[in-house]
Amino acid sequence: MSRLVPILDNGHGGMIGGVYQTAGKRSPKWELGTLYEGMFNRWIVNGIIEQLDIMAIPYYHVSPEPRDVSLGTRCDRANTIHSKDPNTYLLSIHANIGGGKGTGIEGFTSTGATASDRIAELFLCNIENDMCNERMRFDYYSDGDRDKERDYRVLTGTNGPALLMELGFMDHPSDYKKLWDKWHRQELINSLVGSIDQLYNE
Repeated sequence: MSRLVPILDNGHGGMIGGVYQTAGKRSPKWELGTLYEGMFNRWIVNGIIEQLDIMAIPYYHVSPEPRDVSLGTRCDRANTIHSKDPNTYLLSIHANIGGGKGTGIEGFTSTGATASDRIAELFLCNIENDMCNERMRFDYYSDGDRDKERDYRVLTGTNGPALLMELGFMDHPSDYKKLWDKWHRQELINSLVGSIDQLYNE
């Protein structure tokens, strides 16, 4: 799996003039304020990009605009990149909502045995080891590995391997505080970059 290059996707819109660009996709307005998912996703992806630039590891970015780039457009952009550079995989970054009950980190691939599974296993195993105090939401039962399987469009509508990471629940009080914490976010970024580095260099 060496020399694999990530296609980065920060799902949902960001801020333009202080106005969030995506309906919903936000935390309750608790003591630290409203956490907007598209804003959080950009914090993580931008942190990844900064480190990859320093490490001279190539990458692609399918949603750099602050506006809400549609899911179809993001998939089309990823497919165009993959057609020209087949040694790529999609890494889509998100924060979760679980009705106030869900907590923890989880990763998704499409259903069945695919090339995405080994990539997802590396990312999830590394986060589990790097962030040993985090609750991990794994699925060991369907096919023996850590990723959960869902036919989300970003996973099924892209031609190359694809992984969707949910890095915590915005509507769970403890996860909410972690997602706001810059040191916690840096730990997440460091672990994700470590996996990207392994897939590219080892």
